[in-house]
Amino acid sequence: MVLKFEEWLVKQRHRTDLIGELARLPSMQNADHKSSRRKSDEHMRWAELVIGSTDPAQIAVFNEAWQEFLLAKRAGLDASD
Repeated sequence: MVLKFEEWLVKQRHRTDLIGELARLPSMQNADHKSSRRKSDEHMRWAELVIGSTDPAQIAVFNEAWQEFLLAKRAGLDASD
C-alpha cells in the first residue's frame, strides 16, 4: 500500500508545531481529491489547495510537511523491500 499525503496529514493533527496547525485547518481536512481518469499529481493538487488558501504563510509549512511526507513514504517503501 502506498502512503498518501492525506493519510499522513491526518496523523499529524496532534502535533503542536506549524505542521500540526496545517493538518487541523478545515480546508485541509475537507479536501476533496477525487481522482480523474488521467494520472493525477498528488503534490500539485495539494499545492493548489494551499496556494488558494487565505494565508500565504501556509505555503512554506506545506513545503516542509511535503518533505516530511516524502521521507515517511520512502521509509515505508524501504521497510517493505
